[in-house]
Amino acid sequence: MQDKPIFRITKSTKISVLSGAGISAESGIPTFRSADGLWNDANLVKLATPRGFLADPERGWEFYDKRRQNMAACKPNHAHLSLAQMEKDGYDITVITQNIDRLHQRAGSTGVIELHGTVWELKCSNPSCAMSPFENHDVPLKEKYPICDYCHSPLRPNVVFFEEMLDEKVVRAANARTLDTDLFLVIGTSGIVYPAAGFAELAKMNGAYVVELNIEETQLTYFCDETRLGKCGETLPALLEEFTGGEYKFISG
Repeated sequence: MQDKPIFRITKSTKISVLSGAGISAESGIPTFRSADGLWNDANLVKLATPRGFLADPERGWEFYDKRRQNMAACKPNHAHLSLAQMEKDGYDITVITQNIDRLHQRAGSTGVIELHGTVWELKCSNPSCAMSPFENHDVPLKEKYPICDYCHSPLRPNVVFFEEMLDEKVVRAANARTLDTDLFLVIGTSGIVYPAAGFAELAKMNGAYVVELNIEETQLTYFCDETRLGKCGETLPALLEEFTGGEYKFISG
């Protein structure tokens, strides 16, 4: 039995979601920080830095091309789909994601803030180049590594590499939504990487009800109002139905 009253969601409730690698792991996308994650291979980590990528763009794109192929073969799971269905049903929901796979958008969510960019956009590696990022869904890539039409520098995925700062406009948008929310859901994130890890605490300090959904407790657990352990593809649809008093029912496709 819960100690606190169950939070109630209505169509006027502002719901914000911080999603991390755990939600996509249930779709088959490897994480960087798990026991068998990508971050445990030091050579791969080097390719996810600006200097490491540009030192060998062919090898860098070999790594990211494989990641894109893996992501293209994966499908949104029930957690992604339940959030998209909530939005479609008229609930006020915004997803702030650390993921670069766009599974939220493929599920049907439109209110998505991408903190770390996406592998499905390319941009020039030359910061002085005038080329704007553009979508590219070639799987596999047509070249060993693509070249900028403007300055002939190597193109790179439009993601935030290690050692890079997040886009200030994106962070401001995420902060603004976090400060203006009633229910803040923390789904599948380790609570280690900042500034994303600070959003849940910021929401809590500004009066939001904070619920963590993960397969294990994290550094964020101690200040959350609730933590629900298990696969988020199971716990999230159940939570949404519970918090709406049964008004929302997840329909799996």
